[in-house]
Amino acid sequence: MASAVFRNGRQHWRQISKLAAVAGPTGLPSNVAVRHFASQAGSASGSSGTKWFIGLVGLTGGVWAAEKYGYLGKVLGLPPRASKDGAATKLDYKAIREDIASLLDAEDYDDGSYGPVLVRLAWHSSGTYSKADGTGGSNGATMRFRPEAEHSANAGLHIARELLEPIKKKYPGISYSDLWTLAGCVAVEEMGGPQINWKPGRSDKIDDKACPEDGRLPDGVKGAPHVRDIFYRMGFNDQEIVALSGACWLHLPACAVHCSKSG
Repeated sequence: MASAVFRNGRQHWRQISKLAAVAGPTGLPSNVAVRHFASQAGSASGSSGTKWFIGLVGLTGGVWAAEKYGYLGKVLGLPPRASKDGAATKLDYKAIREDIASLLDAEDYDDGSYGPVLVRLAWHSSGTYSKADGTGGSNGATMRFRPEAEHSANAGLHIARELLEPIKKKYPGISYSDLWTLAGCVAVEEMGGPQINWKPGRSDKIDDKACPEDGRLPDGVKGAPHVRDIFYRMGFNDQEIVALSGACWLHLPACAVHCSKSG
């Protein structure tokens, strides 16, 4: 960080030096406008105008650096700023994991756990991915929008999305894309599965233009050729298809009891 600050500051100072060189010892040329304050005499010297100009440029650079490296947000009490790749600059993922885990047990929901439906949310938001053109997938969280939310395969997933809303409000810096996939990983781990090396960095789309068309998720009743087509589109082989398809058994209690909660 120090080297970046020094490098940006040096470039900024070079620009100021060029302006000072143009101004010369007698101030800025007549074709460069300098604003004088009302308290200044109309005959203010050019060198005074140059000082004000350089001071303003320096102040602007200082505010830019404070915002870029997070100091301005701390002073103003702003939420964490998301980086270009979607990852929040500072988030306590351990705390987010713990908060997700605290939501799982629910005696009045299906078999007593929201774990399976959170895994299904993560899977269905990811399973639309196409390796050929890079569309679909978890990056974007496009199931927030009606076209994808109303796909028949996504029936009942509003329960999982609504369940996670309080966590999104508590940690506004996390994207929905990251929250949904992380929730699926936490659910697997809390239900006795392996530790998953989850990483943040996904970003959310702002409208439904990126929603994938319906039919990108597997439908078991259509047979092996269909299932292979779906998973091959994502870049998986037969062995990986078998492993991933096994996760469907997690949600079978809901399928058997509440058809409206399963797609």
